[in-house]
Amino acid sequence: MTPAGRGPYSDGMRTWADLQSYAREKYRLAEDIEDRFALIFAIPGGRTQQVVVTHFRAMERDFIEFRTPVCREDQLEPRAALLHNANGRASNHSIIGALALHEGVYYLVHRALLGTLDAEEFELPLHAMALHADTLEARHTQNLDAY
Repeated sequence: MTPAGRGPYSDGMRTWADLQSYAREKYRLAEDIEDRFALIFAIPGGRTQQVVVTHFRAMERDFIEFRTPVCREDQLEPRAALLHNANGRASNHSIIGALALHEGVYYLVHRALLGTLDAEEFELPLHAMALHADTLEARHTQNLDAY
């Protein structure tokens, strides 16, 4: 039995299997495969935003990556993307994640060390990135909802 106020993940999600179990219990996953799962968030105004969470290893440690699409490459000037990344804290832009370009699409990307991850360190970037990426998408695509 867990002490009052402590859930099964209060000590953290130290492994990818722990994180997958947590996500499966808490969310309806749009995709759920071995090293990746995806969630689709309902955003106010009838919009949606997909966030993909992927497991990977680097520097002999386990990490996760949050990735959510923003817009096509031709919809955002490279200088604006760099300024967004550089001015995050100063201008109240997202302080979680940075814009990255991959195969013609800008994504908001954030990475975290899995071995010390707790529920808040998972939930905060997950929700913040969905909202921020959708705001950027609406701004740079004349309010289209492609992602």
